[in-house]
Amino acid sequence: MEKNRDYKLKRIFWSFLLFIDVLLFIESIATQTIWIMVVVMVISEFINFKGNKYLFGEFDARRKKKRELRRQEYLKQRALNSNK
Repeated sequence: MEKNRDYKLKRIFWSFLLFIDVLLFIESIATQTIWIMVVVMVISEFINFKGNKYLFGEFDARRKKKRELRRQEYLKQRALNSNK
């Protein structure tokens, strides 16, 4: 229960940080301020490396599973075609 609550809090934090990053990005485009663009890039990389598993972990796991299934099917089909 505590672990689930902690996960949800981290997910809310990373979602909020992503929202702030998007707002800063829009602001930097509108005002053409270079230093804000640099801040946006740094925050984006931070979110990508540290918060990705909280924001997109379930999606990435499903995508990885589907890719592995497709890869196995492709290899089976390739093996069948090479035997002919």
